[in-house]
Amino acid sequence: MVETAGCCGLLQACCHRHDPQKYIIQGEFEIDRSPWFSLCASGLSVAVRLYSQDNKDPTTGKGIESENVYIMKGKELEKKKHEVLRLKVPTKVIKFKLKFEVTRDFGIPGAFVVENRDKKHEFFLKSVTLHYINHPNILEERKFYFYCGSWVYPITKTGFKRIFFSDQLYLPKETPQGLVELRKKELQKLQASRPKGEWHLWDRIYDYDVYNNLGDPKNGRLYDRPVLGGSTKFPYPRRLKMGHPNCQHDHSRESGPASCFQFYVPPDERMSDEKLQELKNNFVEALIRFLAPESTLPHLSDRECPDFVTKVAHFFVPKAAISKKDVRFIRSIIDFCRKLKLPSSHGGPSRSVSDPSEEQDIFEDIIGFCADKEVEELDDSDKQRLEKLVPKEILNQVVATLALKRQHVSAQLPSIVAEDKFAWAEDKEFGRQMLAGTNPVRIRHLKREELLPLYEVFYKMWDYESPEDKPEVQLDNKINQSQLQNLKKVLQGKKHKQPQLLDVYLAVVNERAFILDHHYLEQFLTMINGKGVCAYATRTILIATGSSSATLQPVGIELSLPGDSPRLVLPQDTLLWEFAKFHVASNDAAYHQLVSHWLHTHAVVEPFIIATRRRLSVMHPIHRLLDPHFKDTLHINALARAIFLNAGGILETLLFTGEYSMELSSHLYKEWRFDKQALPEDLLERGMAKLRVRDEVVSGPMEQVERDKSSNKAATGAEQKMFEVDAEVELVLEDYPYAKDGIEIWTAIETWVTEYCNVFYLNDNDVKEDEEIQEWWNEIKTRGHEDRKEGWYDINTFESLVKALTTLIWITSGLHAAVNFGQYGYGGWPPNRPMLLRKFLPNEEDINEENILKFVEEMLPDKFQMKLAIAVMDLLSRHTSNEVYLGQTSPQKERQLIEDHESIIQKKFKEFRENLEAIERNIKERNKEYILMNRWGFAKIPYKLLYPDTSKPMPPISKEKRKHQPEKKDINERGIPNSISI
Repeated sequence: MVETAGCCGLLQACCHRHDPQKYIIQGEFEIDRSPWFSLCASGLSVAVRLYSQDNKDPTTGKGIESENVYIMKGKELEKKKHEVLRLKVPTKVIKFKLKFEVTRDFGIPGAFVVENRDKKHEFFLKSVTLHYINHPNILEERKFYFYCGSWVYPITKTGFKRIFFSDQLYLPKETPQGLVELRKKELQKLQASRPKGEWHLWDRIYDYDVYNNLGDPKNGRLYDRPVLGGSTKFPYPRRLKMGHPNCQHDHSRESGPASCFQFYVPPDERMSDEKLQELKNNFVEALIRFLAPESTLPHLSDRECPDFVTKVAHFFVPKAAISKKDVRFIRSIIDFCRKLKLPSSHGGPSRSVSDPSEEQDIFEDIIGFCADKEVEELDDSDKQRLEKLVPKEILNQVVATLALKRQHVSAQLPSIVAEDKFAWAEDKEFGRQMLAGTNPVRIRHLKREELLPLYEVFYKMWDYESPEDKPEVQLDNKINQSQLQNLKKVLQGKKHKQPQLLDVYLAVVNERAFILDHHYLEQFLTMINGKGVCAYATRTILIATGSSSATLQPVGIELSLPGDSPRLVLPQDTLLWEFAKFHVASNDAAYHQLVSHWLHTHAVVEPFIIATRRRLSVMHPIHRLLDPHFKDTLHINALARAIFLNAGGILETLLFTGEYSMELSSHLYKEWRFDKQALPEDLLERGMAKLRVRDEVVSGPMEQVERDKSSNKAATGAEQKMFEVDAEVELVLEDYPYAKDGIEIWTAIETWVTEYCNVFYLNDNDVKEDEEIQEWWNEIKTRGHEDRKEGWYDINTFESLVKALTTLIWITSGLHAAVNFGQYGYGGWPPNRPMLLRKFLPNEEDINEENILKFVEEMLPDKFQMKLAIAVMDLLSRHTSNEVYLGQTSPQKERQLIEDHESIIQKKFKEFRENLEAIERNIKERNKEYILMNRWGFAKIPYKLLYPDTSKPMPPISKEKRKHQPEKKDINERGIPNSISI
């Protein structure tokens, strides 16, 4: 075969006279993030060859091939800054124009292979555009697009040439004949078993493994952890196999990486260097902001700007009119004022500038963690504790930054205390957070056959009134209507003395009781309690009073310890009641981190990503649909295992579950079912919704608002489109913000997925005959989630395919946004979401208003744990600057499809975006309605965790520092990211 090389200067690849019996295809290759091309590329380093999609070579079974062409010279289009080995060196986005000679029967180019013959350097191939320049039947204006977005490593390292397919999408049975063999070969490469040994950055390996890398047994028994996955005792989803060598003394365990940031992730799954650096910087800044102690030295402005007072004075008075003596006098006044107790910058409790050691209560101390202040180097004790928890690279950067100069830091107060410092302590705010807080997915309806706990609450309440008048009612699990009628008569005469008794009675009759159940913890408490941890297994009974937009009122908390009778605490117990709520919040915080957040989003999605890469060709429409929703997830999960979930890591340090945290997560995975992860199914399962009559069409979530005196406001936006929701379910509580907004998001996703799949699947048979989809789904069930046999359905109909895809996209976008980005707003105030407690409930006679604050301080985590928890909540709640949000980018924004598909899909995606924009307007309207108390609560926090914000621009960039400037509003109000990328 003849090989031609670029040889004639700017944007040319060959200049010899072409064969008149052949056609010429001209291509534009765009290379990015590759400093090697800027500095070193030359000669025959990179070879490119085209394949026809229309006609195949009978000798190879593949499409007809072009001659090899070599990338040689290119034109610099723009400069960027690219981080290489911690040094910022200029790189270039370069475009090369190449010319390929092809035979007259070549037809449409459908694929090309790239061979990187350089021995050391890789490059990032962003995109390729091809077009004929002399074909009699194919217009020059017709272009063939290849969006690559992938690293190309030297063939001496990989052993393979890289193949890239055109952006046209095909079901397997519709693949053009020239691409059939190439499509199969590429998937076989990704599915092939790999030899043992450590894998390298250039390997493209997608395989499954159990969680055998969380422990570190070589450091002793305290760091030994069970293998999760592959057993009935410890079932778990599979993770990405990383190719690290096995531990020497236990070959069932995988050794950890040399560094928390140096481990194997397939090249196309790695987040960009810029994003990784941004995450590191966010981590460093959070640790400095919340853990560095406030400086006791003179104020930075006094030391660095000694003439500051002089400048201020001269601003108001001419220089000639003020003497040095006057300036010294003004400074003395300032120094005197600084010694007084000044109000905090957030309007919270005052603090003394001259004596920061002056005794304050614990709430003032926590407010101080978020205050504007100047900080100095870390305390030795805090530094030693951080050395065991934080990657060395991160801690070194913290220490170096603080050693360089004193830092002025500021932080937003968490939303829960920004308006009212004690709103979080209100009972109804406590109940509201179960519907609109950071973990709104655990609350469930108390079933009729489960009413015994409510009876117990009722009768204990009666004891507070007058025990001798208590009617004789048998406590059983069934409601006796005549007994309830007798109770009603008694209560109606007593309601002026204790109105909550009547509320509880009505909750029984009307089945308006709910439960937050963390009783599963009881079997773990014998192992957990001790070493400074005091935990109960709690069950909280709540009732909804009034209309369907009612708030939840907690009326009883049951606290259990192994071997003891449960202890029931009521609101009338006052101080004990407040301590009991701490224990409920602690239970819920651990469940949120380990189950709602990590397990139910990050962990369960990982096998789907691996299976998608292994079983669905990049030409498959479903691969294209799902790809934006998998961005950076494998990398972020690997980081989580290395820093947060590992033995002795951050979560084990912060959560009361300690070293048993991941065992607890494994235990609760036994309850997980994929068929219940669809939002409507989840709400039905928890009794928070009921099936709706299908002919009842709801005009978005505004129907309740319009009924409740809001017709004028609704009419104001009448000209704008409102999102029509023909929902499968009707909410039991209309004012359930997570579910109300979530159902709209779910419906919009489902509509988009249905329309997208309609382009490619004409009927159920098309789904059944899609061999790649069937193999994909089978691998997810039998390998990715091998330990869960229940909860799977067959994908043999169009409807089942749409349901599975909608569920997966909902988990990666809406569900993860709802349980992740409110963490600082609610958990950044540790009393609201304490991750561990150090005291059991006291005896009632041992606690009073004089010693309550001291008891609270002894009960909450120590200050280091609280500050670290706040820093982690801050880190996890931040969106990165390159985040892509739901509805912002079409799956083919940079990937043009064949004309018919493109026009249809672009149109449907535009409708999807418009639906999300309509949902934004719905949410804004609901958040204006104060009758919907659960959308604001006592803390005045508008529910925006599921606000799509599709049109949100990126924060402004400083021209001086080229850094995104901090936003003034709440850090979590940024929309719904496409993927689980933090």
